[in-house]
Amino acid sequence: MAYFPSKKTTRKKRQKKQSGRLFGIFSLILLVSATLTAGFYIIFLGTAQNPAPPLPLLNNSAKKAPGAAKTAKPTPQLPPHTPTAKPAPTPAPAITRPRRPKVAIIIDDMGYKEKGGEELMQLNLPLSFAFLPFAPFTRPLVEQAYQKKRTILLHLPLEATDQKWDPGPGVLKTSMDAHAIKTQLRRDLDAVPHASGINNHMGSYFTANPLAMKRLLVAIRDLDVFFLDSVTSAQSTGYQLAVEMGVKTGRRNIFLDNEQTPEKVIEQLQALVKLAKKEGEAVGIGHPYPATITALKQYKDRLVAQVEVVGINQLVR
Repeated sequence: MAYFPSKKTTRKKRQKKQSGRLFGIFSLILLVSATLTAGFYIIFLGTAQNPAPPLPLLNNSAKKAPGAAKTAKPTPQLPPHTPTAKPAPTPAPAITRPRRPKVAIIIDDMGYKEKGGEELMQLNLPLSFAFLPFAPFTRPLVEQAYQKKRTILLHLPLEATDQKWDPGPGVLKTSMDAHAIKTQLRRDLDAVPHASGINNHMGSYFTANPLAMKRLLVAIRDLDVFFLDSVTSAQSTGYQLAVEMGVKTGRRNIFLDNEQTPEKVIEQLQALVKLAKKEGEAVGIGHPYPATITALKQYKDRLVAQVEVVGINQLVR
């Protein structure tokens, strides 16, 4: 006979089954809660009880952390902060002014005309003066020129091509040997105190003779003075030989008063200025003639407005 459980028995089994299921869910919740609580304790409370050691100070005097090895090196110092320097201001570009042309004017044959020489020295111009040795007024005029700080030259008499022209006392000739040339040159220089240079008086024959000029230039070099070639001859070898021999030198560009009228001299002064503007410098030679003195007085202001007048010592090289 088959057994069929009663409704009451079935209900009890169902309730018992539901109770077991609830107990399992409750147990699972308790397990999850316990796990979360343990994790919270480990993460937060454990960190609080064992805080991380402080960062070491950035200097050599920092104390070692407890338990640190004795061989541990101190933390190196950082270099001190250096503020970035501001760049220096760029200087303004220098103003380049054009170089003024330079002109040197030499007055030859000084020493014979006292009044004319004095008038030229009274001009407010840095003229250069070439004195003949043994002329009657050479000594007193040299002293005046020296006091005015003018450039002084020995106007050295040299042998001319045409024998009718007498260069005067103290002349040097091509027939003289080296010793005779040097001896006479010393005497001539002694007659013109304060001379820093030499230019030739006449000398068309002497300057065209290379051997004679070499002898003279050796003596000039030994006496430590400069040589200005007056270029009294187109065949003169003086300037070129002086360059080759290392003697400080220069040469004349324009004669100012071959024609002795103020108008002609002024024309030559204008030509001198034009040449200086073209070449940067120019050298003119004049004489203590009345026409030359008048022309210089009349043209002086226009001259200095256009060029810088300098002593010939500034243009020899």
